[in-house]
Amino acid sequence: MSMISRILVLDGSAAGDAACGLAACVSVESEGAYALIAQQKAAGKQAAEGIGLLAGQALAQAGWQAGAPLQPQLVAVVVGPGSFTGLRASCATAAGYALGLGVPVVGVTRGEALRSVLDTEVKKADGLQGWLLVTAARKGRVFVETVAGVQAVVLADWQPPEGRWLVAGDAATSLPMPAGTVMSESATPTAEQIAAATLARQKGELGPREALPLYVDPPEAKLPAAGLRSAPV
Repeated sequence: MSMISRILVLDGSAAGDAACGLAACVSVESEGAYALIAQQKAAGKQAAEGIGLLAGQALAQAGWQAGAPLQPQLVAVVVGPGSFTGLRASCATAAGYALGLGVPVVGVTRGEALRSVLDTEVKKADGLQGWLLVTAARKGRVFVETVAGVQAVVLADWQPPEGRWLVAGDAATSLPMPAGTVMSESATPTAEQIAAATLARQKGELGPREALPLYVDPPEAKLPAAGLRSAPV
């Protein structure tokens, strides 16, 4: 595998009040060292849905646009958990850029991108079982990610796991937790953290995962009670 030094990072996963779109160009300076060359970020659901525009702006800012001598060698995308529409838009944009550039596209979850820093915080604290990454979902619900996976949680039904935990994420304060819980300041992964996680997956240091939206909640759209109309004749 040739050395990857230029990564286009896309993240449209954030949901609810935290919804935003992020596109960045990250340079791999050396093992474990990353430089943010360009970044475009905008708040709101519409920004996440229009992440292709942010990607174009970031590439132009970095001088990595089509026809330039330097272009991305890998496209990184956050696959979830998060907004249905934001995930669809960012994963589709990532796939399009990867196809056009002829480079790999690699997906990571938000927890995978933050795992290194969260693991470090757990080790520094005393007697913690691990970490929970809590991010916004639909009203009255959150996504809870651990090293074991992701689940959608109804706040009214939440039962905290036993032991003491580190809690992080943009919705960390909305999750009722017992005394002894340690709150982390880590909320959303940076472009550099996303890039590092995608390279770890590319090298086989993380298990395989397709660069497709990670849907945890069931879709809001429902079939009509009377069923679908017959196909036109």
